[in-house]
Amino acid sequence: MSTLTLNDLQLQTWRRIFSLKTEGAGAGEVARRLSDLGFVPQERVCVLRRSWWKNGALVVQVGNATFALRHSEAACIELVT
Repeated sequence: MSTLTLNDLQLQTWRRIFSLKTEGAGAGEVARRLSDLGFVPQERVCVLRRSWWKNGALVVQVGNATFALRHSEAACIELVT
């Protein structure tokens, strides 16, 4: 099974979360906060909008909630292709 990160997902495409990356400095804390917000394995997620900056924020929907995530936070979310 191949994976990609939320940063790689095309707009308006729904995918399921595979896992949250926990390696690296502070990644465990970011993964815990994302999990608390509902970014958990098998939950459906979609990128609704992107900032026009290369590494800008993304507006994403997970379940019935909508969030703005930093590029670095979105990079922690691995998706099933």
